[in-house]
Amino acid sequence: MMVHLGEGEGRMRNNNERRLFVSATSQNDGKTSCSIGLLSALQPYAEMVGFIKPVGQRYVMVGDAQVDEDAVLIQRTFDLRQAIKDMNPVAVPQYFTRQYLDDPAQLHPGLVTSIEQAFRNVCAERDLILIEGTGHAGVGSVFDLSNAYVAKLLAAKVIIVTIGGIGNPVDEIALNRCLYEQAGVQVIGVIANKVIPEKLEQTRHYMTLALERMGLPLFGVIPFAPSLTWPTMQQVADALKARTINWHEGMQNAIASVVVGAMTPHNALTFLKDKSLLVVPGDRDDLVLAAASMDVLREDIQLAGLLFTGGILPQPQTIDLLSRTKIPALAVDCPTYEAATRIQKLNVKIQITDEEKIQLATTMVRDYVDVERIWNVLA
Repeated sequence: MMVHLGEGEGRMRNNNERRLFVSATSQNDGKTSCSIGLLSALQPYAEMVGFIKPVGQRYVMVGDAQVDEDAVLIQRTFDLRQAIKDMNPVAVPQYFTRQYLDDPAQLHPGLVTSIEQAFRNVCAERDLILIEGTGHAGVGSVFDLSNAYVAKLLAAKVIIVTIGGIGNPVDEIALNRCLYEQAGVQVIGVIANKVIPEKLEQTRHYMTLALERMGLPLFGVIPFAPSLTWPTMQQVADALKARTINWHEGMQNAIASVVVGAMTPHNALTFLKDKSLLVVPGDRDDLVLAAASMDVLREDIQLAGLLFTGGILPQPQTIDLLSRTKIPALAVDCPTYEAATRIQKLNVKIQITDEEKIQLATTMVRDYVDVERIWNVLA
């Protein structure tokens, strides 16, 4: 039997409970960037806001505690006076699913209690709680903490974030809504994200028509902002376990494009643009020197960095010249193609150091989402 926080529990400051659960139709729909934007845009309507991500699957260590990276990002971005562990009571470590399935009756009650207690703490003296889910409605079902279950547990109303388009996104919304309704959770509307700018009005028109037939409002249509998907040199270094060769200060450089150095310097330079990452075998000193020269001589181009592959480094003279520039350089042991492929497949998450991305995510929600309508529906 499911127990959820209802009347008299988790009471907020003005007795007007507003609990918003942000869900998505799939991974990489932009749920976290929308959560950042919504939390910022809703702040003027509330006396005090709070945040919780009940179940997290990508965690970092904060002291000796495992905490979802989104909870850390939100706490530091908004300077929330909440205990970090209350913001993510359940962080799913490696092999957790197997351990849970071995003895669900023993583990499940403790997980639910952790979420309920953390939510009570987060609710104290707050008018709005934004609850971030972990993907679509069914994520977490394997250990009986699906988004639908957790939204019911916390008596929250759901917004579904989906990507741009018409047919497939609406189909996915219908599937997710069914799971939420089966759990007794109200889906209050939809935000379409990452929409091709040229198709913004077309998407708004036809998605509105499709959702009206389902009795759901479309709260906003947010255009695709490529820079929100750009990884940084630090993220590449972390993902590839790369060694830093030059200019540590440039590790927050954003990467707009990846160029593989498998051609002559003359031809390679035609592909290098502002914020490009050049992925090149370490013995191609000619390409490295050409790229460094271009970065120094061209005021309109600043390379994001260099990545030396194959476990090879350029000649000492080349490294010495590179050290006099502000081009960050990394080195990995894997082949060039493998390195480039892994970078292209990176799941880019907003980091606390990504001030421009945080500001952009906030601006996009303020400009393209009917936040006042959301606030009123939550009442």
